[in-house]
Amino acid sequence: MNDAKLNFIWAENDTAGFEEYIFEYASDTAVTRMLIAAVDYYQVFADEKFISFGPERTAANYARLREIKLNGAKKIQVKVISYHVPCYSCDLQQPFFGAKLFNGKKVIAESADFVCYETAARRRNVPRYSFQRGFTEVYDFTVNEKKIVPTRSVKAPAVIRGNGDTCMYKEATFRLTYSGEAVPFDEVREVWWKDNPLYKTAPGSFDPIKDIADEIKNGYTERAYELKDLSTGFIKLEITARIQTEIILVFEEILPDGKWIYRRSNNNDFIKLTVPVGQTFFLSSEPYAFKYLKICVKGDADITARIVLLQNDFADYVKLVGDEKLVKIFDAAKNTFRQNSLDIFTDCPGRERAGWLCDSYFTAISERLFTGKNDTERTFLENYVLGTYPEIPEKMIPDCFPAEHHDHSFIPNWAMWFIIELNEYLIRTEDTAFISRAKNKAEGILDFFLEYENEFGLLENLPGWIFVEWSMANAPDFVSGVNFPSNMLYAMMLDAAANLLGRQSYSRKADKIRSEIIRLAFDGEFFRDNALRENGSLVTQSEHITETCQYYALFTGIKTSADYDLKIMNEFGPGKGKNFPNVHKSNMFIGNYLRLLWLCRKGEYKKVLDESVDYFYCMAEKTGTLWENDTPSASCNHGFASVIAPIIMECLFGYKTVRNFEPVTEKHTELIKGISAIFSYPEKSNRIHLL
Repeated sequence: MNDAKLNFIWAENDTAGFEEYIFEYASDTAVTRMLIAAVDYYQVFADEKFISFGPERTAANYARLREIKLNGAKKIQVKVISYHVPCYSCDLQQPFFGAKLFNGKKVIAESADFVCYETAARRRNVPRYSFQRGFTEVYDFTVNEKKIVPTRSVKAPAVIRGNGDTCMYKEATFRLTYSGEAVPFDEVREVWWKDNPLYKTAPGSFDPIKDIADEIKNGYTERAYELKDLSTGFIKLEITARIQTEIILVFEEILPDGKWIYRRSNNNDFIKLTVPVGQTFFLSSEPYAFKYLKICVKGDADITARIVLLQNDFADYVKLVGDEKLVKIFDAAKNTFRQNSLDIFTDCPGRERAGWLCDSYFTAISERLFTGKNDTERTFLENYVLGTYPEIPEKMIPDCFPAEHHDHSFIPNWAMWFIIELNEYLIRTEDTAFISRAKNKAEGILDFFLEYENEFGLLENLPGWIFVEWSMANAPDFVSGVNFPSNMLYAMMLDAAANLLGRQSYSRKADKIRSEIIRLAFDGEFFRDNALRENGSLVTQSEHITETCQYYALFTGIKTSADYDLKIMNEFGPGKGKNFPNVHKSNMFIGNYLRLLWLCRKGEYKKVLDESVDYFYCMAEKTGTLWENDTPSASCNHGFASVIAPIIMECLFGYKTVRNFEPVTEKHTELIKGISAIFSYPEKSNRIHLL
C-alpha cells in the first residue's frame, strides 16, 4: 500500500462522555480511493452514500490501515465515535482519526484537511446498550446544527496490516406482520448490570423502561416487521413527517413462544428518534443483530425501513445439497459464521461483538472450511500478541480482546484455549513466523499456571472466573478446589505447548496429570467434577457429576475403557441421560460440541449427523442461525456454533477439522447417498469437487 503514512488528529473538545464527530472533506477533484484508520468506530460516506464500516479492531496504540475505493466521489464524510468507557468490543484508548485521499496516485487531502463537525442531534445522557458495548442511540433531529470543532494532532498509532473490508453491505427489506395500535411488550425485564456503579446514569437521563416500554402505550401506532433470518446490520430509515414525530425502534433476535420479551438478552435493544416536519434520512451508528423489528410512531409520518447487512463477503466456496435438515443446519452455520467473522471472530454480533478465546477455537475451524484460509484467525490471535493488559495479572491474557476489563476479571481456562488454538493454527497454516512472535505470550501463560500446581501436579484454587460451560458444570461449588475439567484442558494445553515450543517435557507432564485425574476423579462409572481439601487432604466430591465433565475427559484425551465410551456414546446425548438423574445435563457451549467432536474422532458419523439434527434443526428453523445455549435464553447468533458445518462435512466427506481433507472412506460413502457438496476455493491446490 503506497503512501501509507498518515497524520492523526482528534477534536479539541474536552468531554467526560462519549464523542461523535463527522470529519468531512469536499473536493473539486474526483477522489478514487482513501486510506483510513480511526477508533473506536467509524462509518464512511461518499457523496452521502454509506460505503464502509470500521475499524479492523486491534490492540490500543495500533491501527490496521484500510484502503477504500471511492470511484470518483467529491464529498467524503467519516463519522467517528469514541465511547471513553470500558467495553468488551474494543480496547480503551484515546481516539484518533487519520485519512489520506487520492486521485490515482496523487494525494488530494490528508487528515488535517478534513473539517470536524460535532452534531447536536445525538443525545449523550443515555444508558449503555449492553454490559459489553457502548451507548444507546437516541436522537433529536429537530436540533441538528453542525458545529465546527477545532482539531489537534494526536499520537500516531503503530500502523499494521489488515485484511481490508470484507463486508458486502447489501440492503434487505422487511416483511410487514402487523400494523395498528402499538402492542405493549409481553414481559419487561431489568438488566442484570443496572446496579453496577460504572453503568449508573445521571439523574434525568434517558430511562429505557419509562421512555420506551411504558412510552409506547401512550398514543403510539406500530408497524411490526420480520426478516427471513436473524441478521446483523445498520437500520436505515427514510422518513417523511407531516408534523414533528416521535419514533421508537425496538428489535429482537427471537420471540420465544411468540412473546416479545423486552431486554430478553440483557440489551437495551432500541433506538429513539424525534424528527421535524419534512424528510429525514437515518442510518444507525452501530450495527445490531435481530430478526424482529417494531417501529412505533407518535405523530404522522411515512417510514420506509431497510437493513444494511453486515456479513462476510466470501463466495460460497462450499455448498451442501441434499438432505433438507442437514442443509438447513449447514446454511444456518454459514449464516452465523458470516456475521461473526467480519474483522475478528466474535462471540455474537449483537450483545457483545467481542473477540472471545475458546469461541475462536471453534470459529477458526469454520473459517478454514468456508474460506480455505485462516486470515481472520491470524488477525484475532495477533491482537493478543500485540496487546498489553495492566488490568489483569501479569503473564495472564484476557478472555476476550480487544477489550478493557474494568472488573479485573479473566478466565484462566481461556488462556489454555489460546495455546491449544495456536498449535492448531500452526498445523492449519504452517505459519511459523507468526508462531515465533506468539511464543513469549505462550511461555508467560505456562509460567502463570506453575504457581497453582499442587503436590499432584494438578491446578488447584485457580484465580479468576473458572469457566467450564453454561451449565451446572460451572456452579461455584463444582469449579472450586481442583476442578477436573480445567485440569483435563490443562493437560491438552501442555501437549499443544510441547509441539509449539519443541519441549517434550510438557507432554510427559500432561501424561502425569491425566493419570492423576483418572486416579482421583474416576470411580469406574463417571468422572467427578472437582475435589476439595478436607483436613489437608484432597477429597473428591462424589455428588458433583456433570455430563460435560465426561465430554472434557473424552475430548482432551483421557484414557478410558471401551465400556465407558459406549455408555457415554449411547446413553447420553440429545434427549437421553434420564437413567442418570445424578448426572447434570450438558449445554451447547461447549459440552455438546465436545461430544460431537469426540464422536467424529471415534468415526461415529451417522450418530453425529442424527444428533446434529436433534440439537440444531429447531434453531435453524426459528432464526436461520445457531445459538449460544440449547434454549433461546441468550444470544441466538453465536460464532462458535458455526463449527457444526465442518463437523457435518467430516461426517459426510472426510473433511478434517484441523488438517483439511483426508480420503473419503467406505464409511462416508454409506452416508452420502442423495447428499452432495462442492468445494471450490480460489487456490487450485484446494479445489475439491464432490458432486
